[in-house]
Amino acid sequence: MTLATPQPESRHSSAFSGTLLTAGAVALFVGSLLYARLSWRLGLPALPAERTLALADALSLGAQKLLLAGGCAFAGDCLLLAASIALVRRQARGSDLDAAGWALLGVSVAIAMIFDPIMAVALFPLAHSSDPAPFLAFKGWFDFLFAAAVIPFGLGAAAILWADARSGLPLLPKLFSFVSIAIFSAAAASGLGYATGLLHLPLVIGFSVLLGCIPLAALGVQIARSTTNFAP
Repeated sequence: MTLATPQPESRHSSAFSGTLLTAGAVALFVGSLLYARLSWRLGLPALPAERTLALADALSLGAQKLLLAGGCAFAGDCLLLAASIALVRRQARGSDLDAAGWALLGVSVAIAMIFDPIMAVALFPLAHSSDPAPFLAFKGWFDFLFAAAVIPFGLGAAAILWADARSGLPLLPKLFSFVSIAIFSAAAASGLGYATGLLHLPLVIGFSVLLGCIPLAALGVQIARSTTNFAP
């Protein structure tokens, strides 16, 4: 009779993926602050009647402010997408809700990687055109993609934090997670409201993205510090 030989436990560190998450959240936070220097009509989803005013805002603000806002946010998008891909298969939380949350977050930042470059490099040159139609079309595209992106952003981040709070060893304090879930729920609701034409709350969209970067950065720090034991 042959006895199975016990296999030694392996130790899996999530230091790199956690660092990616924190770096991405910090870059997106800075990018959101730079977006806040723009007018809300220009930097956030606007109604069709407001886009002509956004054109005037783009001309008055200058190319550099638009480039910094869109460029910094785009850098955060890239890092967050890499973190989401790395963390979607992470088994430390033991929940497919956690995996679904990372997948949704990845979808969100993939969409953001389309609209942030529009802000960075497209809108200012288009604002100088003698025909306002191209600017208005690209701004409408930017607005819809922005609102659409915060839906999976809010749902995904809320799912991640809910899975963490319900785990045996949560990485973040539960009260902090529940407050953050409320912020992410507001992001998803406001984005859905704009995308469906039922609700227009651009400042809720903007502030929920800005504030949502804080728990994501904190979670990244905790993930980077954590080590998971598992048997091969």
